[in-house]
Amino acid sequence: MKRMSSLTYHFGVKLRFYPSSKQKKIIKLNYDAQRFVYNSYVGRNRSSYHAKRYLAVKQSHTMPFAFPAFNHYEKKLAEAVVANNELLAKPKNIRDAYSFLQVKDIDSLAIANAIQNYHK
Repeated sequence: MKRMSSLTYHFGVKLRFYPSSKQKKIIKLNYDAQRFVYNSYVGRNRSSYHAKRYLAVKQSHTMPFAFPAFNHYEKKLAEAVVANNELLAKPKNIRDAYSFLQVKDIDSLAIANAIQNYHK
């Protein structure tokens, strides 16, 4: 397939659409849902990374035969890692975790595309 720069003529169509107020609300709702899903994936992955790293450093400094008891903070970190991994495992889990993402006006492809963009 040829690139556009190699063609002698470039044709394009400019479109302008005027959504109604109802359509504007739906567009904004889908965009906000996409942004929330993407940011929550980034945040959960980041907190999971730091928690795993902290727990790995904590365990590496002890003797291999000793099993140190986790304090309250470390226990919460470990639980957060498990919860984040479960939520990030399947795309459907994020819809189940947040009730406002279950609105009918939010397109499932919008959420799927946000997750795909995150993985890229």
